[in-house]
Amino acid sequence: MTKKIVIAGGGIGGYISAKRLTEQIKKKNIDAEVLVVNKDGFHYMPPLFFDVAFNYGEPEDTRAPIVNMEKYGIKTAIDEIQKIDAANRTVIGTKGKYQYDYLVVSLGTDMGWNAYPGLDKDGVHNFTLEGALEMRKALSQVKDNSNIVLLVPEFPYRCGIYPYEAAPMLSLYIKQRGKKVKVTLLDPIPAPIMPVPNGGLGPEISRFIKETLDEYGVEYVPNAKLREVDVQKKAVVTSAGEFKYDLLVKVPPPRLPKALENSEGFVFKPDPRWSPAMPRTMRHPQYDDVYMAGEHSLPTIGIGLAGVFVESMAITATGNIIADLTGFAPAQPYSPVTCVGYAGEKGWMGTCEVPFDEQKGMYVPKCYFVGKYTVGRLLKQSFYGGWIDSLKF
Repeated sequence: MTKKIVIAGGGIGGYISAKRLTEQIKKKNIDAEVLVVNKDGFHYMPPLFFDVAFNYGEPEDTRAPIVNMEKYGIKTAIDEIQKIDAANRTVIGTKGKYQYDYLVVSLGTDMGWNAYPGLDKDGVHNFTLEGALEMRKALSQVKDNSNIVLLVPEFPYRCGIYPYEAAPMLSLYIKQRGKKVKVTLLDPIPAPIMPVPNGGLGPEISRFIKETLDEYGVEYVPNAKLREVDVQKKAVVTSAGEFKYDLLVKVPPPRLPKALENSEGFVFKPDPRWSPAMPRTMRHPQYDDVYMAGEHSLPTIGIGLAGVFVESMAITATGNIIADLTGFAPAQPYSPVTCVGYAGEKGWMGTCEVPFDEQKGMYVPKCYFVGKYTVGRLLKQSFYGGWIDSLKF
């Protein structure tokens, strides 16, 4: 009987999972089919929203139709998942129900704008395409001698290097338009992306980032834990003081997707922002036919939120599914990753090994700074652009 593999979510983790599974199914002649269920008709590359916000890219550069996955032998369904009934191996959407023999859950995170007083009342961001377009408009209207505050409400958050890319770019972008601004970065942790529980890229990368912030005149404020956004006073109130703004750029606090909140066994009890996963295999700890390959499960295995880490989760999860289906294929270990980021007019690169700490029972990334390069920005843009283009045509 044909095995049914359902992928909940058509983002980075979902697409990688579906593509690797279909490749192995064909290669090993396995009697199985793969279905991706996604809430809208597009697969997005979120890092490209950054380029849209800064007017270096257009909306169509960031996405490709989900249906185009079918050229790889992947079935697709456009439906918003409401709940997972794992006891009955069923994914429940607004339009239908999807039975599975194996399930890969890759639903990302929701945005908890209501988690702090006033955070939902003001500010722009580029963590969605719609948000990126609003941020582009707001940046085009920035006046001379304005205060721009970039606010990170809590750690961890999606794309750990984001605020350290965005702050120098805000300064550069406005300067290139002949205006002066003061850019302030409010960070809840002690130093840029330093090792802290559930994440951190190490002292070398932290030192480089701080030097870049200084180079572009960014005022960096560590240990600035958010208390509220006072919309009337246009001020961010933190444990490190009160900061006035003319434009607020904000990073969303990540929260568990509603579909997982509504599902029995999919809330990580020690911290309900996340969902559980077994770090060696990415299996769900309660359901051995369910694999977790989304940002919602990264912190529970000891890793911060980023697409490159989700990709490794997907590789591990799908390797184990193929092992189950064939009985002999080796499961994939969690693999090293490479990070590429903007550094103002240039780009930089880091690499992270991800060894497993037996005593802690989780992964403890060890990251190293590779270097800053003039072509680094182009390298990042071309990689993500190529990813989308490969699915467009």
